[in-house]
Formats: sequence, C-alpha cells, structure tokens
Amino acid sequence: MRYRFAPIAALCVGLALVGGVTACSTDAPVSAETASTSTTTAAEATAKLEAALAQFPATPPKTVVAASVPLAEILTLLDIPVAGVPSTTTQQLPAALDGVPRIGSTMAPDVEKIVALAPDLVIAAESSRSTVEASLASTTTPSAFLETDSFGDLKFAVEVLGAAFDRTDQADKIIDTMNDQEQTLASAGASTDAPKVLVLIGATDSFMVMNDSSFLGSLINLSGADNIAVSALKAKETYSAVNLENIIAAAPDVVLVLRSGNVADSQAAFDAEVAKNAAWKSLPAYANGRIHVLDYSTFGYTSVGQLAQAVPALAGLLYP
Repeated sequence: MRYRFAPIAALCVGLALVGGVTACSTDAPVSAETASTSTTTAAEATAKLEAALAQFPATPPKTVVAASVPLAEILTLLDIPVAGVPSTTTQQLPAALDGVPRIGSTMAPDVEKIVALAPDLVIAAESSRSTVEASLASTTTPSAFLETDSFGDLKFAVEVLGAAFDRTDQADKIIDTMNDQEQTLASAGASTDAPKVLVLIGATDSFMVMNDSSFLGSLINLSGADNIAVSALKAKETYSAVNLENIIAAAPDVVLVLRSGNVADSQAAFDAEVAKNAAWKSLPAYANGRIHVLDYSTFGYTSVGQLAQAVPALAGLLYP
C-alpha cells in the first residue's frame, strides 16, 4: 500500500495558520502575504508529487525495467529490484546491476528485449518519453517518466520512487544526504564574493555552454556562483552554442570544461588549444589559472551516487 505524506513545508504552514505554533518558523510574525505564498508553494509541491505518482499503480509493481541510467541507480539505492537496464558507454551503472539484462540504449530501447522480461512497468527519463512510448506502442506494458537532468530532478525522483514503491524510509535517508550536500555547496561561498563561471562541453573551437538546467549547472546554482550562461549569455536551452566574443565580454572568473577521456590528457589538450587563441587568454580565468577540465564520470551525467565526489570537488574549484 502506498502512503503519501504532505511536504513538511505544508505541515509547518498549516500549524502556523491554525494553531499559531512557531516550532517550524522563526519568532517573527508571519504576514498574510507570506503565509499565502508558502501555502501556494506547498500546494504546488503536493500537486507535482501527486501528478508524478499518478503514473504508478497503487500496488508497487514487482517487475520493473529502467530505461534510464540515473533512475536505475536510484531504484538500486532504494533496494528495488530491476529486471532490465539500458546499455551505456558514457554513464556508469551501479556494480549491483552488472548481471542485469540490457535493453538497448536509453534513446533506442529494444522492445523485444523489454517484452521478453515481462515487466509490470517501464520507468524512463522524461527526455526519452517520445522514443520509449513509440517503442512500447505495440505492447500493453505501462510506463512512467521522471525528469533526470538536474540535482533537483534527482531529489524529486528519489521522493517519487520512494513513495511509489513503499520505500519512504530509504528515500528519506537519501534525501537527507542530498540536503546535506546542498548545504555544503551553499555554505562554501557564503562568506565570499560569488565567482562568474562558464561551463563548457566540448573543445575551444567547437563547444556549447551549459545553463542551470544541466546537472553541473544546477550544482553551480546551488553554490551561489554566477553561471554566465544564464546571467550574461541568456542561454535558454540546457546546451547552447554561443559566440566566443560574448564569452570574452562576460569575463568569467572560472571556466569548467566537460570532456570525455582521461582528465590529465584532456586538460593538457585544452590548455594547448587555449594557448593558440589570444581571445581565450584575455579571460580572468586564464590569467588566474582557473580553467579546469572536469572528470566526466563525476560531472558529465546526473548521478546521486557521484554527488559525494562532485560536491566537495566543485566547492573547492569555485571557492578555493
């Protein structure tokens, strides 16, 4: 049986409004406007959770196929058995899933392999909804979709899957750890000026910038640093091509680069490319030696398990 709990924020607001209880708030009086806003936000959060849970059967499904690496990881952390997972060469599945059958890639799942597993439910990323739904169109297999792009998406996915599979205790522990990691990022820059950060994926002559909707971008946002893709370049898409002249004008203090392969080799290659281009040399990040190639396995894709490495590493790069 599934239990659904109102968010803590909603309970705190309700107590404050009904009984004047202040345990969930500060000693300052709560204005009508603030109470209304808090109630609306709590209501929206509850509605979002209920909408996501509506995709799942009332009784937790016994045979589940995960068509998403991040969601397969979360299911594993929640001790939910997974019957099938995607094939991947760019992301890391938990070692516990090494012997689990592969169903094809996340963007091109093999319907025959999925059907052979006779799943009660296929869980996939929202970004692959159209592909997964098309693959399952000729079957009666139900599916559910969750966003998996950012830190906030992962935390919400943990909450949803914990509720849908009666694993709320495990989910709460994971979310508590994620909240601690979020606080680590927030406190890292609390006593210093926020640096202007540029996040690139690719090479110096062929790159895209990443905004706050990406996994790495969402972590930077939590740290309080200024992602110039958002503030200066006005990038609306998660990944956007941007003119180098605009980047020069934005003058980032830190440049973070995502490239696959060995980090040291990638750093040397990127440094060599930068050295050939006078425009890159004009950046404060170059002058101060703060152009860093990141480990793709840590920052290149959304992962709850990698946060233990990603959070302190990022905090150290942004606020040395």
